[in-house]
Amino acid sequence: MSDTRKASKNGKKAPPRSRPERPLIPELAAAIAILGGLSVVRLEGGLHLTPWYRALGAVFAGGLSLVLVRRASRWRPPEARFWLGSVLAGALLTVLGGAGSPYLVPWGVSTGLGALFFGNSFGIRVLLPLLAWGAVYLGMGPTVAGLMGGLLMAVAMPEVRRAREFMAVGALAGVVMGTTALLFLGDAGTVGVLAASLSGPAAILLIWSALPLVERALDRTSPLTLMELLDPSHPLLEELRREAPGTYYHSRNVSALAEAAARAIGANPLLAAVGGLYHDIGKLIRPDFFVENQEGPNPHDDLNPSLSKVILAAHVKEGIELARRHGLRGDVIHFIATHHGTSVMRYFSERGAEQGLSPDEFRYASPLPDTKETAIVMLADPLEAAARTRPREEIPELVETMVEDRVRDGQLDRAPLTLAELAKVKQAFVRVLQGMAHNRVRDYPMYQGQ
Repeated sequence: MSDTRKASKNGKKAPPRSRPERPLIPELAAAIAILGGLSVVRLEGGLHLTPWYRALGAVFAGGLSLVLVRRASRWRPPEARFWLGSVLAGALLTVLGGAGSPYLVPWGVSTGLGALFFGNSFGIRVLLPLLAWGAVYLGMGPTVAGLMGGLLMAVAMPEVRRAREFMAVGALAGVVMGTTALLFLGDAGTVGVLAASLSGPAAILLIWSALPLVERALDRTSPLTLMELLDPSHPLLEELRREAPGTYYHSRNVSALAEAAARAIGANPLLAAVGGLYHDIGKLIRPDFFVENQEGPNPHDDLNPSLSKVILAAHVKEGIELARRHGLRGDVIHFIATHHGTSVMRYFSERGAEQGLSPDEFRYASPLPDTKETAIVMLADPLEAAARTRPREEIPELVETMVEDRVRDGQLDRAPLTLAELAKVKQAFVRVLQGMAHNRVRDYPMYQGQ
């Protein structure tokens, strides 16, 4: 699964491995040059130059840290560029903040944004070059205050899900930085302590303002926006519930399955839940052509199976277009694009076989899932539909059979799932599906008003 096969068993070539990414040497050199430009300027008490030895030391320490952290990190170019931009933004804000006080160190903007999108380890790696640079440029007191605030934001931001939690992290960072500045009261003074205390709330306000722009630039969705996408009152979900109710409730169940499975293997349960909820929005275009929304005759009964295949396959492309129109980002749209992979439309391939057509003519022509979360949604989608017609005791066998079928068909060839993780995914599916298929007392007493 995590190893790409040269050819899958259906005879189609698996997608090629991506080439190793080349080091971002020009970008690193440019970043060090910009850091040098920032290091020679100080705004404390007006514009003046930093002593040459201090500026040179700051550039050397910051530049060396940039090179070492980049060499130790396995990032794709977009992530590496965002990291470089975050470090430079932190340095720029530090220089500008110096106009008020050296203790106004809003490094939490850079570490918090990095952690919000890529996890706390990313945020900490943003902090390391800032620490090395700041230790020389700012001195001990402001650097320690910046360390405490930046580290707190890097650790806490990935767990933030609501606006009040967002504000609470900023307030806590301000308290921690202000308390740290008190330890250097002789150097900081009252103004420095106040500036340090304001650094946390200021960082949060800047993150809040920059969030839509960063989401657009990265084509990724922050946890705060993911929580908004789970709201049933979202326009896309309201339209899906109204126009394609069968697809809506199917998607809700897929979302629950995906969230449980992602949590079981340490993947991103929030992203998986949102991906499961929106993976089938393309069915809004022709809801009556999908069995879960049909209340009368099946329109496919009067169509050639090859035409039915075209209509069904179109919901993937139409879902992507619909998602873009509603402002969904690439990480969510990726679920729409990959949830069928190159799997076979079984029902229509069997009808096509009566006309002498090959099953391969009834395959989706979509990319294979290449993340743990998208692979989970691909597995959960057909399982939820199949489990509706099975008794509770047959669900473990159903899960095992359908997952193994996807593996044999090469649908997980690009997914970074290990066999141990796949076993945990299947266990999570069984638990949730059996919970959905729970039994009730047949003659349950009606409410009597007691």
